[in-house]
Amino acid sequence: MKSLREFHNDKDTKENVYNYLIDYLEKETVKRTFDREDVSGMADAKEIISKAFDNMDLLFNSKAKKKEQVNEAR
Repeated sequence: MKSLREFHNDKDTKENVYNYLIDYLEKETVKRTFDREDVSGMADAKEIISKAFDNMDLLFNSKAKKKEQVNEAR
């Protein structure tokens, strides 16, 4: 999990990987379309990639924020 957190915190690398995956998926979709192959799952794949990166944000950003401890007895 440590390496995934490091990946998440490296914003440039994270953005480059995301863009690479989406670009590759789009190129493969075009290729398969011209080859008259089924591309119905490609839109789902793009959505899943986006959700995975969004989930990574939720996973690591929520743990990074610490609540300020307040002594309410005072």
